[in-house]
Amino acid sequence: EADLGTLTIFTQERMMAVDYIAMVGSTAVRFVFREPPLSYISNIFALPFSGAVWLAIFICVLGCSIFLYIASKWEASMGMHPLQLDGSWADVLILMIGAVLQQGCTLEPRYAAGRCVTLILFLALTILYAAYSANIVVLLRAPSSSVRSLPDLLNSPLKLGASDFEYNRYFFKKLNDPIRKSIYEKKIAPKGKKANYYSMKEGVERIRKGLFAFHMELNPGYRLIQETYQEDEKCDLVEIDYINEIDPWVPGQKRSPFKDLFKINFLKIRESGVQANIHQRLTVPRPRCSGHVSTFSSVGITDMYPAMLMTLYGMLLAPAVLLMEIMYHRLMIARQQKRGTSDYDHIPFRH
Repeated sequence: EADLGTLTIFTQERMMAVDYIAMVGSTAVRFVFREPPLSYISNIFALPFSGAVWLAIFICVLGCSIFLYIASKWEASMGMHPLQLDGSWADVLILMIGAVLQQGCTLEPRYAAGRCVTLILFLALTILYAAYSANIVVLLRAPSSSVRSLPDLLNSPLKLGASDFEYNRYFFKKLNDPIRKSIYEKKIAPKGKKANYYSMKEGVERIRKGLFAFHMELNPGYRLIQETYQEDEKCDLVEIDYINEIDPWVPGQKRSPFKDLFKINFLKIRESGVQANIHQRLTVPRPRCSGHVSTFSSVGITDMYPAMLMTLYGMLLAPAVLLMEIMYHRLMIARQQKRGTSDYDHIPFRH
């Protein structure tokens, strides 16, 4: 009954019922999210140095440990002092742990050879500590660039949602390749739970809070972001295409006598620049932030999780080591007592 329709997206079923005449507008529907903090993706305490640097540090510390052990052995043979290394690996280990953690140690070498090794060790580790600390401060504020594709999105800690309109519901169910199907079934509409469809306002607000990717039409979504986001909140927005959509076209009645007339005039509108001018006036570009914006950001529990986990392991390990030391000490006492009794039994009796 109608010769023209409103803009529609190509589907195989529609192409059997209508003829597409011209493309008079463009749109984009994509996942939009703020880049997650680096600490949510990786252990930032291992990132300041590359693997080769960590290996070089380990070799350096191991080499210094061997030299200190040899020097402390020689010093112990020359004479002992209450604050001197006794030539055991235990004392060398305590000194090394103190040097690595910038804490020092009450025991130290007494002669020039051992002190030179200790001085070089502390100097090298102090420089490394300064570089490590500076990198940690930068990494605490750094966003992650690891989510750039649909497989990354599927395996990321981001929660997903979609704008509540019919095109979204149709295409999420229609696309059946493994990655897209997994995204829909695991993160958009998991079985037994309510599907994550939200209004545009609610979805954009969830993006602002972070760790949430919202599948929306970019034009109204970016307009709302421009109106509601702070300047620094616009700096880390990322888009990922899910549908691989093409621009919508004007549908027309099959075998309509006006088909060629409409097609020619739509092409004239496009070639004259009228279409591009209107599109530029109506389209909201991706929000841009000022590069000089500086804001304060506090460190959360997630950022410190590896350090807190290591502290917890240390707290659990300390009582275990204490029990082992007590058991070892009692075992040594029992052996000495047994040895003393055995020696006493072998003393010859004299009148």
